[in-house]
Amino acid sequence: MKRRRFVTCLGLLCTMALAVVSDAPADSLPGGAHGRFARHGHKLLPRGQNELIPLYGDANPTEWAQACWEANGSNGGSWIVANAASEGGGPGSEASLALAEAIERCYEAGRASVIGYVSTDYGEGGEASIAEIERQIDEWYAYYPGEIAGIFFDQVSDDVPGTTTSNESFYRTLATYVHTHEGNNDEVVLNFGENPSSDWMLSGNDVEDADIVVTFEGSYDTPGENPFTSWTQASWELGYPAEDFAALIHSAPDEEATPQPASVCTALAQKNLGYVYAGTAYDQLSPYFGELANEASDGGC
Repeated sequence: MKRRRFVTCLGLLCTMALAVVSDAPADSLPGGAHGRFARHGHKLLPRGQNELIPLYGDANPTEWAQACWEANGSNGGSWIVANAASEGGGPGSEASLALAEAIERCYEAGRASVIGYVSTDYGEGGEASIAEIERQIDEWYAYYPGEIAGIFFDQVSDDVPGTTTSNESFYRTLATYVHTHEGNNDEVVLNFGENPSSDWMLSGNDVEDADIVVTFEGSYDTPGENPFTSWTQASWELGYPAEDFAALIHSAPDEEATPQPASVCTALAQKNLGYVYAGTAYDQLSPYFGELANEASDGGC
């Protein structure tokens, strides 16, 4: 049913890497039974949660190294969302050497795969905007060949804001484009940031469906900033495996001493969520990122 996969190659190192690992026993490879080249089989996460990590900005090597080496790598691994453009988000006007190096080094850890950020502006551009969005998708894969494992579609909604025009066809078209053009590196994440009205993005076929749906994005408990502590999952979401859903929590305290990280983990662990993130901002990791990742891996999140 759902696909979970690491990238199948690592850019310029592809031929050499494949030659090295081709005769190696499966359990000797980093990142699980088949290492970073594995396709993820459909399975429920038996314990804990993996991460969906928004890591935007200038590809700080320290931040990327920490995210890649401390993310939970079990059950198919975690996902890191790259966002290269300074305005509006996306792949930018050209490839970034710093980002290319950060991504390539990330796969050495064998714990997370990298997906590219693309904004959809809640479908307001309609069918006329699809060509531009597909261009950005193509650029992610062209700028970082063999290293992008999918696309993170941001600003997603059931309907075009202020209208009754459904976005179902719009997003199914985009999901189909990724799933039919990118081989095994075709993870599709739809960031609604809230509970969708129904399961239309998961109830079609594998080609047009999303692989992960972000059903919450907001603060942890800050009034007026969509606090997670006031959020309840829609009942239809409980009928799907946790690995189909993710939550992104921002604006958490930036002090390691605060007791809030433990509270975040406790709250996240009680939800039907396969992928989680809790931090201060999307351009840097919180000082307790490693603690939260360990809690998630151990089943505490």
